[in-house]
Amino acid sequence: MTAPLRSAVAAVCLLALHGAAAGAEPAAMLALADQPLRIIRGAQLFKAVSGTLVQKDDIVETGAGSAQIEFGAGSIAALGPRTRVYLTALGQDEKAPAELALLQGWVKVLCTTGRRTLVATSALQVSVGAGAAIVRSAPGKDELFADEGEQLAARFDDKGRPGAVLKVAPEQYAVADGAKPLAAGRPPRQFISEMPPAFRDRIAPGPALGKAGKLAAVKEREVDFADVDAWLGARLAVRKGFVQRFRARLKDPAFRQQLEQALGQGSEWQAVLHPAAVRPLTQF
Repeated sequence: MTAPLRSAVAAVCLLALHGAAAGAEPAAMLALADQPLRIIRGAQLFKAVSGTLVQKDDIVETGAGSAQIEFGAGSIAALGPRTRVYLTALGQDEKAPAELALLQGWVKVLCTTGRRTLVATSALQVSVGAGAAIVRSAPGKDELFADEGEQLAARFDDKGRPGAVLKVAPEQYAVADGAKPLAAGRPPRQFISEMPPAFRDRIAPGPALGKAGKLAAVKEREVDFADVDAWLGARLAVRKGFVQRFRARLKDPAFRQQLEQALGQGSEWQAVLHPAAVRPLTQF
């Protein structure tokens, strides 16, 4: 093989590898935002607007506005006001689902392909297939409305494992409320009246933006304890990674003191805050 041919082959291989790497973790984008919202990325607070790329493990919080995240491959999540979500997965290929953990507020998910999108609350695991579903998380109550198409829901047990799957027919509703069994039925008037008005319409992709996908979130500061206290105490599977994620903030005396008061007795933080107290006894 001649030198020019070897160079050409190498260039083709590099392009193929680059394409594979780029396709391994597709970008998701904040396609719409009524007003700047905040993203907690790592242990830092960022501001984001329409056209900003979001990343896996981002915490997205809308405040008083609403927003829309597009994951590509026909998966879109609309966020209502005062909504807080964790982007667990962006959908790594055409078969892997996008995944959200909903701490608080309203999410409407649209899927137009065979790939599902998963939404986890403290009590429910919702699997959205072809069609659309609305999920709401409020203190002591997590709700699902199958807006379009049949959707799936399962209740988490005390160990965080999903139980039997409930098929929720189109325009049917299910709620995890205390110890009541999970069942489908008509949505209550209160759920409909409190739903964000925009959720009554079908989700559509956001408008083409001149800088779409080219905008980076703008860093504002390191997180304070008040920014993350609700997440640190949440009954969500994503909480398992928070000790490692936020332990560097323990160098800040105010953050450490507030965490100590709120969660210092919890076993997950005890080993970091007081390692000597949990050190196993040496066997002689």
